[in-house]
Amino acid sequence: MAIKFHSSEQLGKRLLFLLFAGLIILNTFLVGLIYNNLRTNFPDAADKLGYKQEVALDLADYNRRLAIELDVMDRSSVREVLAGFNYEVEMATSSDELTQIILNEGRRAKEVILREADAKLMDQVLAVINKDERVRQATEKFNLTVRLSGEKVTVTPEGYLGQSTVYRVKQIPLVQQLTTEQVLNIEIADGEGRLMVPYNPIEHIQSLSSELDKLRVDFHELRVTSGLAEMTGPGVVLQLYDETGATTNTSIVHDADIRDVVNELFSSGAQGVSVGGQRLIASSSIRCSGSLIKVNDRLISVNPVVIKAVGDIELLTSGLDIIRTVMEVQRGIQFEITPVDSVTLPGYTRGAKE
Repeated sequence: MAIKFHSSEQLGKRLLFLLFAGLIILNTFLVGLIYNNLRTNFPDAADKLGYKQEVALDLADYNRRLAIELDVMDRSSVREVLAGFNYEVEMATSSDELTQIILNEGRRAKEVILREADAKLMDQVLAVINKDERVRQATEKFNLTVRLSGEKVTVTPEGYLGQSTVYRVKQIPLVQQLTTEQVLNIEIADGEGRLMVPYNPIEHIQSLSSELDKLRVDFHELRVTSGLAEMTGPGVVLQLYDETGATTNTSIVHDADIRDVVNELFSSGAQGVSVGGQRLIASSSIRCSGSLIKVNDRLISVNPVVIKAVGDIELLTSGLDIIRTVMEVQRGIQFEITPVDSVTLPGYTRGAKE
């Protein structure tokens, strides 16, 4: 049997080839590993809503535990804000909507809980102070300052409250949980202490500005949903054509057909609808004027009549199945539906007679 020997050059080429092939296999493995890790840790668009719902529910559970820890679950405002947050999360239909709920409603829930905890702390401290013998015997107005910081309680003027009163204030659970100093200014008069809330013009202006910003956002959202401002989102674009070579009254698109389509879109959850570039609102009209069609008392282009709607694409499309079949099969009207990831509806403009 003959033995075949390879030259050193041939052997080097073969080793180089094997090394190159090994690197390709290793690179493919690493790419697959990285892709799988990204798929696991960063959900795709289809999973975003479910992923964010889990985040939102975790946040809701955190706020609930915070309320229990601060002992304010008995407060109606706390129960309402927690219930409202859970409801908004369950009713959310898109990832963007859920993001806004997490940012706005989650923050508001925490603010309500902390505010109610502060109010309860002040009520409890004031209740203890009002049992102090010297306070109960006071006949003239007198100002008292109480500084709370964990288990440390400082009263100014010093020694005004009895040692037993100071001790009972220290034992209040909410006082012991404080991580920052809390200052209470109390007015003593007629045997009772009342909390004094100092007027801070800067804080007052900031509070008013915050409320004004929220009102602006709410007002804009109201204008969008009512049709008075532009709306953008996923949806469908419809085009209705008369039957080719139409010779009968039933083979052309009428105002009643457009109204039927619009009503079907709203019944299928459309957030907004426009016809021929005219945004529909509660008082909008769609009517024939001879052979022409007017929307909001403005003439629109026909053949095709273009209808745009913002909403869940699948629901809007399926909701039009029956009316589309009737128009196409029984009357020959061409009915085209185009799903779009982003469609913009204009804001409502006044008609000629308004």
